[in-house]
Amino acid sequence: MRDLPWQGEDGKGSVEEEQVVLVLGLNDFMDMVISVKKMLDSEGEEMEAGSFLRPLWECLNRDVKKVVTVLVTDSQSDYRTQACGVHLLHETLQFRIGMDRLDIEEVLVYLQLCKNISLVFLDVWQEVTNHVCAVTKALSKRPFKLLTERAELPFCVDGSWASGVRVERDGSGLIQVWNKQIQQLNRVSPAVASAVTTAYPSPQLLLQAYQSLGSEENRKGLLADVLVKSGGKERRLGPEISARVYRCFTAQNPQLVLD
Repeated sequence: MRDLPWQGEDGKGSVEEEQVVLVLGLNDFMDMVISVKKMLDSEGEEMEAGSFLRPLWECLNRDVKKVVTVLVTDSQSDYRTQACGVHLLHETLQFRIGMDRLDIEEVLVYLQLCKNISLVFLDVWQEVTNHVCAVTKALSKRPFKLLTERAELPFCVDGSWASGVRVERDGSGLIQVWNKQIQQLNRVSPAVASAVTTAYPSPQLLLQAYQSLGSEENRKGLLADVLVKSGGKERRLGPEISARVYRCFTAQNPQLVLD
């Protein structure tokens, strides 16, 4: 469960994560294998009423998107997977459960493919702790990653400049930053941005030019007559782009839609 402090009637809310971690001892794991095998043999989908897995089964039936990771550990060193290997683990399970290898693998495949339950065999409780910490850390980073992956600004220019422009101590590179800033406006090509930055080599100079004009209309049309060179031809920047650039640098409303 992850808290969302900005949601809910009281300003708080929560989101139930799809990832579930379940820690089982080896004996409980063997009981699970036996219960699932009985269910498969009876060609049913319902877990026995007395099984400790019944609440998990009901949860998975309600929400098929749940992904469960079962951490299986055994405090008895004789059966640790690292010491005896996966092959010996299968032999141990066969001996203690009384099922052959194919039956055990059938259960494991069913759990993974049909119920989204994956198994991780761990030696000691320290490994269990490390795994739970890793899952918790990944879940805590998920909201940030989702926000950074959203295409909220589709008008931003894609390409090599996305990593930024290097600015040296002597100020070289600032004109490129200014140029890229203009290009972030919708339908503003590199040629248009270059024309604006050539006429006004810094944002401060552009703002000073706006302040020197007496009327709102004159400020909006300040850049309208700037010549844009593209493909060997020249054209005026035009009043529409000029007005958008003006709103971008002078508007006080953060919710204003520029285009």
